[in-house]
Amino acid sequence: MRYIIIGGSAAGISAIEAIRSVDQTSPIDLFSNEGTPFYSRVLLSYYIAGAITKEELHFRPLEFFATNRVTAHLGQRVQMVLPDSKTIRTEDGRECPYDKLLIATGSSPKILDVPGKDKKGVIVMRNIEHAQEIIRRLEEIKTVCALGGGLIGLRTGYALSLRGVKVKVIVKSSHVLSQMLDRDAAEMIEGTMREHGIDIRTGRDAVEIIGKESVEGIVLDDGERINCQLVVIGKGVQPNVDFISSTPIKVNEGIIADETMRTNVPDIYVAGDVAETYDISTGKMGINAIWPCAFEQGRVAGLNMAGRETRYGGSFRMNSLDFYGFPVISMGVTRPDGDGFEQLQRRTKNTYTKIVLKDGQIRGAILAGRIQKAGILATLLKKKVDISNYVSFLMSDRINFSDLLPLVMENKEKFVEIEYKELSQKPMASAP
Repeated sequence: MRYIIIGGSAAGISAIEAIRSVDQTSPIDLFSNEGTPFYSRVLLSYYIAGAITKEELHFRPLEFFATNRVTAHLGQRVQMVLPDSKTIRTEDGRECPYDKLLIATGSSPKILDVPGKDKKGVIVMRNIEHAQEIIRRLEEIKTVCALGGGLIGLRTGYALSLRGVKVKVIVKSSHVLSQMLDRDAAEMIEGTMREHGIDIRTGRDAVEIIGKESVEGIVLDDGERINCQLVVIGKGVQPNVDFISSTPIKVNEGIIADETMRTNVPDIYVAGDVAETYDISTGKMGINAIWPCAFEQGRVAGLNMAGRETRYGGSFRMNSLDFYGFPVISMGVTRPDGDGFEQLQRRTKNTYTKIVLKDGQIRGAILAGRIQKAGILATLLKKKVDISNYVSFLMSDRINFSDLLPLVMENKEKFVEIEYKELSQKPMASAP
């Protein structure tokens, strides 16, 4: 048996560990277009802020490949997959055979089509090299313009604000984090950021990046010019699937996976941000490009590649942030579109709770300011539990686990034994 893994981030590394838990001897080759392995993209903003060191970005030790007997081809881009001959071809023309192949190529930032996008100082924030470039230029950066109101742009802007850089966020939509939050929650996070000096412009877009060779500023669609020395583009990401365009591998938004993480082509598996899987919250296929999903999908793929049949139960989108001590978590469907949804909302000066229901089951939620019950809501969403009789409890700010015990008992069959014991034996005290 010969395994090949394309992609060296969370899904690929998790797959290696899963394979080695079953098969300790067969050769594993890993190909990654990046030269730096084992770092967490989620922590890049902390690195930029100076909160952690480069070494603390690593989620596995540098000897991981040697310990797991993996031949790593770092900085080697796979150009093509050839299913008929069961080989992959690298950009330098080398062909390598496989018996089982995992595609874990992740995603790349969407390219902003605006004049001046190629100037020095324009960064499409995605990898460790981008973060290091920002850090190297900190002394010369007085103002940064973040184009896009998604997590990437906001996290980078927040990190730079902690370094004393003036931050301006340009958002084309009506509010920040439009894919994650509704207007109420977005208003709260916008207010927090503005209180700390971040200038957020909603309903605006950049039409030009100006300067000679380096960035000197941007021009907005209303003609305003904003001077800056750095432009960070965070307009979302798209799965890396171009290199399989000539294959019969089925692609919708991402590569379509079944519940074993197999594709439609024999012996080819997929995991991570490039994989399209079952979404528990919507009941449809979709991409949930978050770190925990990548790890779990990689684990399931690796076990099945090694012959241990394992099922992936699906996932749902879940994102969190904490800016200046104001935490926000969203999960599942937060802005429902269609019939049958019920939206429950409770907003105070400093907190916001929203739960989205359909057929008595939680399909999504937003928590802002106070997030202690996020784990409970996520578990109930995942287990598809009817919470019709527990709405008032779940909407309240204070949680007493004794109120939840009857619900757990009623749905004992939906929980594996350890989950049931953990929930049913919680101390009968209110969460802080």
